Amino acid sequence: MVFLLLLLGLTSCTLSSHEPRLEMLAPDTVRVDQKVLVRIYSLEPEWKVTRAYFDCAKRPKPDLVNVQNETIEGCSKTLFVEQDTILIEFTPTKVGKIKFPEIKVLLKKDANYFNVIETGFEYFVLGGKGNSVSENEKLD
Repeated sequence: MVFLLLLLGLTSCTLSSHEPRLEMLAPDTVRVDQKVLVRIYSLEPEWKVTRAYFDCAKRPKPDLVNVQNETIEGCSKTLFVEQDTILIEFTPTKVGKIKFPEIKVLLKKDANYFNVIETGFEYFVLGGKGNSVSENEKLD
């Protein structure tokens, strides 16, 4: 019985009451067929981005975290994470206001503290000649 309690204590997940904040570097205006790079990272250095997903199944709050695999239950489409930063690259093909699908970010602090944050972004795609965006429209 004591062994079982110790085992459960080692694999349990604690959702922190302090919600870390994310910073997003993304252009708000781009041109059709122009490559776009979006970066998302934690503003608190003690919270590390572990995984990021989009197109997750709708579930009641709070999100369930599998601590052994460090994954969010119901999420399977992952985004690229490198050095605690989510990198999203895409090329818009249609003009207008576009909303990127909801993103769920799994952050980790210490051994067993996890937090899930939902975020997203919108951008406006311009048509017309050329594939470059003026310096006023860039965010790099």
